[in-house]
Amino acid sequence: MKRLILSRKGFDSRAGGSASPIFNDGSLFSIPIPQNHPSPKKYKDLDFNGISGSKLLKEVSAKVRDTDYCHNDPLLNEKIGIFGQASASQTELKNNNVGPGDLFLFFGWFKNFSVNGRDLHHLFGWLQIEKIIEGSKEIKSYLFENNIQHPHGYGDTSKFSNNTIYIAKKKLELNKRKIFDRGHGLFKFTHDDLIFTEKNKTRSRWKLPSKYFQDSKDLFLNRMKWENEKKSTVFYRGFGQEFILDIEKNPNVKKWAINLIKKHG
Repeated sequence: MKRLILSRKGFDSRAGGSASPIFNDGSLFSIPIPQNHPSPKKYKDLDFNGISGSKLLKEVSAKVRDTDYCHNDPLLNEKIGIFGQASASQTELKNNNVGPGDLFLFFGWFKNFSVNGRDLHHLFGWLQIEKIIEGSKEIKSYLFENNIQHPHGYGDTSKFSNNTIYIAKKKLELNKRKIFDRGHGLFKFTHDDLIFTEKNKTRSRWKLPSKYFQDSKDLFLNRMKWENEKKSTVFYRGFGQEFILDIEKNPNVKKWAINLIKKHG
C-alpha cells in the first residue's frame, strides 16, 4: 500500500445540485451523479435499505428526475467491488503510479436534511485495488464473465476515454496479510471520524487528525495542499475527483485509513 486516494463521488452542486442524505438513524447514502446516456440503472431503480431512489431524490430536493439515468459507481455493496474512472482523472491516477494494493477512500457532500444539518465532506466507503482493467473491450469482457452491469462497460462506452475499472481485493490486506474481512464496502453510519469538514466551517475547510497527519510535508501528490500543516488543516479547492497521497512519506496516514475501516466498516 503506497498510495491512498481520497476520491470525491456522488452528488455535488453541478451534478444533482444537492448533498447526499444523512438520515436520522445515522445511516447515509451517496446518490450517484446523473448520466446523459444509457447506463444500467435509472434513479428509480436504486434501493437503499428499502428506500427507493425516487424517495431519495425527494429527500434532498434533487435537480434530476427519477427516470433519468445515473452513473452508479463505485459499486461497494456488491460481491465484487468495482470503481470506474476515465479521461483526465484516470490519467492523473496512472501518472501518480496508483496500482494494486493501493486504497481508495470515497467521500462526498452530505447533509442531514430533516434537521437542517451542516454541509459536510464525509467519507462513505473504501476499495483496495486487486487489479486494474484498461480499455472498453477488456472491461466489457470482465463484466460479462462475472455477470455484472457497470456504467463503464455498458452500451456505447466511447464517451469514456482512457476507460478503466479498478477491481477490489476480497479482503483488506497489508503486506500480504489479511487485516479486515472485506476489501471494499460502505461505512455504516455517520461519525466524527468520517467527517473531513472542520467544525463551524464551510464544507471545503478540512481538519484532518493531527495524531496521524503531523509531519506530512510531502504527503500530497496532486492538487491538495496544506493550509496550516501544524494544525493539519486543508482548504479543499476546485472540482477535482482524485486526491492522491504518498503514504510512504508518512505511514501513520496508512494507520488512520485502516483504523477507519476496522472501526466503521
